[in-house]
Amino acid sequence: MRISFSATNPCHLWPTARAVAQEGAFGVYYSGYPAWKIADANPAQLRCSSFRTNIVYGLLKYAPAALRPSSRRLFLWQDHGFDRWVGAHLEPCDFIHAMPGQALHTFRAARKLGIRTVLNHATGPAREWVRIMQPEYERVGMKLEKECPYDAAYFAREDEEYALADFHCAASTVVRDQLIASGIPEDRIWVVPYGADTNARVFHRAENASPPPAFRILFAGQISLRKGIRTLLDALTLAARPHWKMEFIGARSAETAKDFAAYRGATPLTFHGALPQEQLARAMRDSSVLVLPSLEEGFGLVIPQALNCGCPCIVSERVGGRDFVRHRENGSIFPVHDATALAAELEWWELHPTRTKDNFTWTDGARTLIAQSEAALTP
Repeated sequence: MRISFSATNPCHLWPTARAVAQEGAFGVYYSGYPAWKIADANPAQLRCSSFRTNIVYGLLKYAPAALRPSSRRLFLWQDHGFDRWVGAHLEPCDFIHAMPGQALHTFRAARKLGIRTVLNHATGPAREWVRIMQPEYERVGMKLEKECPYDAAYFAREDEEYALADFHCAASTVVRDQLIASGIPEDRIWVVPYGADTNARVFHRAENASPPPAFRILFAGQISLRKGIRTLLDALTLAARPHWKMEFIGARSAETAKDFAAYRGATPLTFHGALPQEQLARAMRDSSVLVLPSLEEGFGLVIPQALNCGCPCIVSERVGGRDFVRHRENGSIFPVHDATALAAELEWWELHPTRTKDNFTWTDGARTLIAQSEAALTP
C-alpha cells in the first residue's frame, strides 16, 4: 500500500508521512517548500514546487507593507497554485492526503487516476471557525472578514473539496464531531492524532524530573484571540496569586492588545516571543503546567510536546488535544470561556505538583492511519 501526502508547508503532514514511511506504507510527499527545508527527506519520495512559496515569503519579509498584497491574498495564491501543480504531477498511489484549500485540483486528478482521496483536517470546517470567532472579533471591535481568509469563494471551494473526498482524516474527536455536525458520515471519518518529535529526543522528560519549586504557568503558541487569552487573563485575575509566574512563548497578535491592556491581575506576565523547538522543550520541562484555553483548536501540537516533557496540560473542552488529557492525572479539561473553572484547575495543580509520564509519538498516529487505510481497501 502506498499513501501519498500533499501540503504547501510541512505542518503536521510531513512528520505523519515520515512515520508512515518508517512503517513501509509511504508513496510520495508533494511539498510547496523547497527540498532543503524538509528535514530528513528522501529525495526519491519528495516532489517540490516552491516557486510561489519563495515569492510569498520574500514579499512578507522584504516588501513594504503598503506595497504588498494582503497576507490573505498571498497565501491563497500560494495554496491554489500549489494545488494546480500537484494535480498536474500526481503519481499513482492508493491514497492521496491533501488539506482544505489545497485539494481541489489534486482530488480532481486523483479521481481520474482511481486514487482514493483523503481530506486531512488539522482544524474543523471553516464555517465552524467563523461561527465560533465572529463574537470574539466583535468584542474587540474588529471585523472578522478582514482578519481571516474565509469568504463565499473559499466556502464554495471547500464544498467541492468535501464532495470529492472519499474519506476525512481528523486530528481529534473535536474535529470529528464538527465534521459530523456538518453532514459528513461518521464511517467516512478517521481520527488520527498527532505526536511529538521524540526521534531527535527534543520533547522528552528530564532524568529524575521533579516539579519546579515555583508555580510556573506556560502558554505556547500564537498569542491571538482564537487561543482564549482573555479567559486565561481573567483566570489569573480571579486567582490573585502574585507568587505565580505566567510565561508566554509565541508571536503576539495585535488583536489581543486590548485584553492585555485591561489586565490587572497580581500574577506577573513574561513574554519570550517565538523560540526554537529545543528551547521550547526546555521551557516545558521547567514549567508546572501548560495552559491552552483556546476557543477553537483542532488539535494543539503543544499538548503531546508538553506531556512528553513531563508538563501537565490544562486545556479547554474545545482543544482537540484533550483526547490525550486524563483529568487531574496528566492535566485538566475545563469548559470553554469559564475563567472561574480555569482558575480552580490552576489552584489544584499548584497544590498537587507532578510530572507526567506520557510518550506520544508520530508513529502511534501513523499506525492508526495505516490500519484505517487498510480497512478502506478491504472489500
